[in-house]
Amino acid sequence: MKTKNSWIKKKQAMVQGGQILKQVINKLQPNLIPGKTTEEIDQEARSLIHKYGGQTSFDRVEGYQWATCLSVNEIVVHGVPNNTSLKKGDLLKLDVGVFNKGYHIDFSDTYLIDEKEKGKVKRFLDCGRQTLQKIIKLSQAGTHLGLISQTINQEISQAGYQVILDLTGHTIGRKLHMDPLIPQFLQETIEKTPCFKIGQAYALEVIYSFKDARVNHANDDGWSLKTKHNSLSACFENTIFIEPKQTLILVN
Repeated sequence: MKTKNSWIKKKQAMVQGGQILKQVINKLQPNLIPGKTTEEIDQEARSLIHKYGGQTSFDRVEGYQWATCLSVNEIVVHGVPNNTSLKKGDLLKLDVGVFNKGYHIDFSDTYLIDEKEKGKVKRFLDCGRQTLQKIIKLSQAGTHLGLISQTINQEISQAGYQVILDLTGHTIGRKLHMDPLIPQFLQETIEKTPCFKIGQAYALEVIYSFKDARVNHANDDGWSLKTKHNSLSACFENTIFIEPKQTLILVN
């Protein structure tokens, strides 16, 4: 186990980064409206990150030059910002990261554009939100990551939806994506999976769709991934920091 002094600065940097990211999300959300292009949203996110004292995270990934991933409808994750305009009724996955004092913080939410959530869409989105909250509560020092994978799959599948088998949550810190990963389903016995470690941060993700469990590249941009049969999708993500007696939710 790392001593407290060895990770206290890391925690402070990541907590501050989470506060910056929360401010960015709060400012972006009212501007997710019909007619707005994903490129315009990305530019606004970049400006806000800098305004609040952070640095962009995602463009530190080799080959990626944007501050956000903006994925619409059947695009599940890694949607590249472009001149696509949002339309009423679109499901937008807004994925934003902040880099602060050497550490990454990652967050994603799903928004229904210019419509009140109701019926099957509300049920669909509520399932992901509730599942994320459930796995955050389970994520404690010494808990096996496999319990998180098992819980995601159980909650999503019991509601009648499909987890995306190809995508995972991940450890996060000096790099945006680090091992160990956290799959959306249990691949082996829980006891054989790694445990949450004190002083480490994790990006917990719930990634699912109405009908599809697999993804393909949506186009030739090299990044955007869509459901195999164009099923609508959602993603909910937050970054947590593990302390001996509690778990901190960094974008809160």
